[in-house]
Amino acid sequence: MSGKYDKILKEILGKSIHVFIRKILGIDAVEVTPLNCKMQITNEREADFMYRIEERDDSSPSGKKPPYIMHIEIHAKNGPKIPRRMLMYWLFTDEIYDEYPKQYLFYVGKEPLTMPDHHPKLGDAYKYTIIDFSTIDCETFVNSGSPEEIVVSVLCNFKGKDGTIVLENIFRKLKDAVTDALQLSKYIRQVEVLSQLRGLEEIAAKEAKKMPLIFDATKDRLYKQGLEKGLTKGKRKGRLEGRLEGRLEGRLEGKLEGQMEGKLEGRLEGRLEGQLEGERKGKIEGRREGLLEGIQLALDIKYGDRGLSLMDKISAIGDVNKLEPLKDLIKQSVTVEELEKLIDQI
Repeated sequence: MSGKYDKILKEILGKSIHVFIRKILGIDAVEVTPLNCKMQITNEREADFMYRIEERDDSSPSGKKPPYIMHIEIHAKNGPKIPRRMLMYWLFTDEIYDEYPKQYLFYVGKEPLTMPDHHPKLGDAYKYTIIDFSTIDCETFVNSGSPEEIVVSVLCNFKGKDGTIVLENIFRKLKDAVTDALQLSKYIRQVEVLSQLRGLEEIAAKEAKKMPLIFDATKDRLYKQGLEKGLTKGKRKGRLEGRLEGRLEGRLEGKLEGQMEGKLEGRLEGRLEGQLEGERKGKIEGRREGLLEGIQLALDIKYGDRGLSLMDKISAIGDVNKLEPLKDLIKQSVTVEELEKLIDQI
């Protein structure tokens, strides 16, 4: 599966895996314990998700059924080698944990599902369960109030509803569920990326633009931390430079005048002027560092790696007053190419 889909789905499903296990697989798990997904025997394989599951059993004295291992893979394409890959995970899991896992394949592709749920050469002797997300009612997730579930709903069955109406509802539900502008930007971006798996990217982009989302980097927690860190560092550096410059200037002037009071006045004046100048430079540098961190964060949220590729060009801008407008340019831009042209005009 493409890396851009894989990363988002692993993050989304991983955060609320117990919910998806219950809603998609119908398993009422009491405990869901993550296991190491990397399997190294002679060849190394890394599964998407591995968990030890303990289901509820009210008839048992412990209230639980015997634990077992669950393995989940996510795929966006019908692949002829996937049954063999699933079989390898099945065997590797037994080799490592001395037990066979229950396996599930989550299919999120655009094309109709054609993959078998078994290895052709083994027939019913080896099978796993395939969950086709296009058959799941999107209402299962969209009204949950959980941003992760709301994002996943774009992959589900719209039940004949117009894509524009459904996506408009998805974005509205996200806005209601997420109050933090930074997080909301991230979830909107995830919906836009996943909508490509349903051929809805143009509609998603259009609806996303309608969102009354104003991400102000200067109000973001990480931006403020970066700015504060930069200011502190700049002040410290400025004071040190000021003291050194003040002492040097004071000694020089004092020696030239040849008088003790001249030396003293020179030191004091030089130290004060140097310290003030150093603090001024420190504040500017701190402000610049804070702006750069905020801009980098905004680029990552809105455009991902393609946006971050502009940081070399942005970091080369030395004038703080030219960096300031970039916050608004990022918000106003629609594509990375458009933003790059706007940066070149600064």
